[in-house]
Amino acid sequence: MKKLISTAIAIFIVAASIAQQVRFNLIMNAQPPAQLSEWSNKQEVLRLLAGPQGAVGGGQFKIKTEIKTTDGTVVGNADLARVPVFTLNTTGVPLVLVANDVMPLEFMVFTGKYKTALERTGKLPSGNYIICARPVNIIDYTPLGEEQCKTFYLATTQLPILMKPYNEEVLDAKKAQTAIIFRWSPVVPTQLSPVTYRLQVFEVLPTQSPVQALRSNQPVLDKELIAVTQYIWQPQLSFMPYDEETKKLPTFVWTIQSLDKAGLPVTQTDGSGEARSEPLVFFVNPDKHKKPEKDN
Repeated sequence: MKKLISTAIAIFIVAASIAQQVRFNLIMNAQPPAQLSEWSNKQEVLRLLAGPQGAVGGGQFKIKTEIKTTDGTVVGNADLARVPVFTLNTTGVPLVLVANDVMPLEFMVFTGKYKTALERTGKLPSGNYIICARPVNIIDYTPLGEEQCKTFYLATTQLPILMKPYNEEVLDAKKAQTAIIFRWSPVVPTQLSPVTYRLQVFEVLPTQSPVQALRSNQPVLDKELIAVTQYIWQPQLSFMPYDEETKKLPTFVWTIQSLDKAGLPVTQTDGSGEARSEPLVFFVNPDKHKKPEKDN
């Protein structure tokens, strides 16, 4: 009998501990990095303070996390069967949790276009979102406290604008053989990790359009530059003479591809999915008396 009573008391204590009410305080950066993996352990991105409702701590709980758009469309939610179990501090001091705890990506289930975007880029489409977190029982997932929600915005990434050589600029051949200066604007907004700018220059053959050259030719310059927006190229090339038949000067097309620290495009929304800036054309004039024949 005593054994049965002891067992019942033990079960009651465990059940009481499991079912203890939990108080959440969710703190969220209003504009976090677009790459969800960069949220990681950074408290400045997301922080959740978890404490007991009463004076006694030590209870256990799981976190039911949901991400949705502002119109209520569910983007993703936590798989409660797989998320970790947390234990409140017995001292009553709040437990400090971060993004990896609140929304562990390996245990989050995303749907539709949001799942596709994450699988391709590691990012959700730009826009406004709501993240909600609620403590639940570790056995039957019944609520153990009030839900906490915060809104956040994932900004549209603006690719660099090519500045120099400007479109259809004609460069003097002698000067161009020594140095050609390339300038462009940075990726906006500023990324958490330095951006790698891949500068590529392609020669456009007399029978080609700039787009054809970009797609099929080998670059005459292919340079990766980290966190800089200018490069001085010393080509040391013998430029082709003015083509009397096609009436065209030596023509080049250049572009910038923007990559993150993993070598992946910083955005997939530029049409090609390669995060390439709109290409520009420039000419090299080996004969100052000749004028470029521009494509219509």
